[in-house]
Amino acid sequence: MSRVRANPPRRRKPLRPPAKDPAHAQNTSLIALLDDELDEYSVGDWRSRNLRLTELLTGLGLYDDKAVPSEAHRVLTDALIHLLNNAATDPQNAGHVRAQNENVLHYGLAASVPKTSLTIALEAGFIHDLNKAMGEPLRQDEYGVLDTRGRKLPLMTTMAQIVGLNHLGERTRAAIHSATRLPNGALDLSIAQAIDRTIVHHGLGSSRFIQDLLNGRNPWWGDGFVNELTGERKLTHPEQPPLTIESVIHDLADSTQQMQGGAAWLMKYPAGFWRASGRSLADMMSSGDVESSTQGSIPLSLRLQIVVESATCEEIINVAAEAQILDAERARALRKAIDEATDSSSLWIEDNSEYLANANGGSVYHDVGRALGVSAEDAHARLKAAIAGTHEANELETLVWESGRRVDLERARALAHKIQNTRLA
Repeated sequence: MSRVRANPPRRRKPLRPPAKDPAHAQNTSLIALLDDELDEYSVGDWRSRNLRLTELLTGLGLYDDKAVPSEAHRVLTDALIHLLNNAATDPQNAGHVRAQNENVLHYGLAASVPKTSLTIALEAGFIHDLNKAMGEPLRQDEYGVLDTRGRKLPLMTTMAQIVGLNHLGERTRAAIHSATRLPNGALDLSIAQAIDRTIVHHGLGSSRFIQDLLNGRNPWWGDGFVNELTGERKLTHPEQPPLTIESVIHDLADSTQQMQGGAAWLMKYPAGFWRASGRSLADMMSSGDVESSTQGSIPLSLRLQIVVESATCEEIINVAAEAQILDAERARALRKAIDEATDSSSLWIEDNSEYLANANGGSVYHDVGRALGVSAEDAHARLKAAIAGTHEANELETLVWESGRRVDLERARALAHKIQNTRLA
């Protein structure tokens, strides 16, 4: 997907004055890492962020540097985040990856998974989505994808393949394998395989979006996988690897980032392919009209995404519970964590008349109204009339970005607090 105009706010204020207390300073560092201006990120910024985040998590006892030594983590970071990797330098993808990493921590800590499992899921999150480019080589091992003649598909050559096959890229597989051959700090083969299989598990259809895509039910790219006239599959996927606690956490994190409002969501959606829908800013956020807001299986509003992806997350938990990957206590904790992860987004897009009339409300409509000096009701009406891509929408979108940044910062602060106050075995 091509990068199109976006209007994130450019000015950053210090998060707070420098702290003398070490714990307070560490919390500030976490917030800064979890709440960044991704549109201005360089390759060096991404590398530094990932290395610094794992350093902080290791110091807090939440990242297992024996399972993934710092040398191996650095090799994976350097190998996969570089100028030749379009996905690593695309701000739309960066928002997706950052949100997923944060959600891995959110769910892993909520379910009190073992430290090694959290580390595997987080490492998979760091690198799972870094094969999105035309001409990227695909895996040729047991997780290769077959064409109609039963041959391994060598490259991603269409947009459909970039969207549906990027988790099965050779670049990521080769980097993980190379980290097992380091002279110092090498990945154990079992850990490397666990990271790799966590990525592959998601790539082979853990999300409803990917399942619909692979089955030809996606109206934009489905015909790249299934012949519309004959129903014949153009591409055949292998079976998913076995479900693990790491893939449960990873898959929940990925589905959740699709339904979290804020700047990362704005970077990936209205600033990307949703802008071409010709719908208003308010409709892209708050529409609950399934008929007018979906194209087949694609929910074209954040409100509908919350419905679809919440159901996907519930299904992930149910399958894992039936497979005895999750016990009853962990399943309950993860269900509660889904609500925690989406409550702020639901509030951000709330547009019922009673809530809009609340002068102290925290929706995007309240934020935009305050910025314009009008009521939330008036702001809602203006956003409802502002069709994506028009001059009016472009002007209002800047204020929507600022509102999204507020939501991001609040979410980052809550996660930093959870990280600081959780310990794992």
